[in-house]
Amino acid sequence: MTQPEQWALAAVAGQQLARDMREQLPVEAADLSINELALARQRHESWERRFGEALRDWRGERGWSQEDVAERLRRQGFEMHQTTVAKIERGARPLRIAEAAALVEVFDLPIIAILGIEATADPTFGAYDRRRELEEARKRLDHSRENLHSVAQQHAHLLAEVEKLILQMGGNS
Repeated sequence: MTQPEQWALAAVAGQQLARDMREQLPVEAADLSINELALARQRHESWERRFGEALRDWRGERGWSQEDVAERLRRQGFEMHQTTVAKIERGARPLRIAEAAALVEVFDLPIIAILGIEATADPTFGAYDRRRELEEARKRLDHSRENLHSVAQQHAHLLAEVEKLILQMGGNS
């Protein structure tokens, strides 16, 4: 199984869902579930890193500095500094959708560029279908994980009932 990066694991480890899993699931099951959460977060946050890489490429193609981009964004109504552009390019700063939309406008690109999809991509080559199949498989995996969590909660509840009955029987003997 793929292991999540440490930053992703740290990001989800303190969440309530992770704490609940640690309390209600066996250690190995909890670890696996928390790793899955971290991998999901890592997958989602990779969009920002990919957008940052695309931003760096667009800027380089035009010969613009990070300050040039920041100035153009200021003209779009966003108080942006060179250091902020650098953080976006590294994927170290979350990117608001409005900022991404302003950036593709600054670079005179189609809005679909926010997602890193080529406007001329031809779905007949199968890439679109594979991405759609992958997304469906991920949805099935998420649904399965939710079912597993629900069953684990039910199991923990029933186990507690059995233990309570055993204790009551021991007290009455």
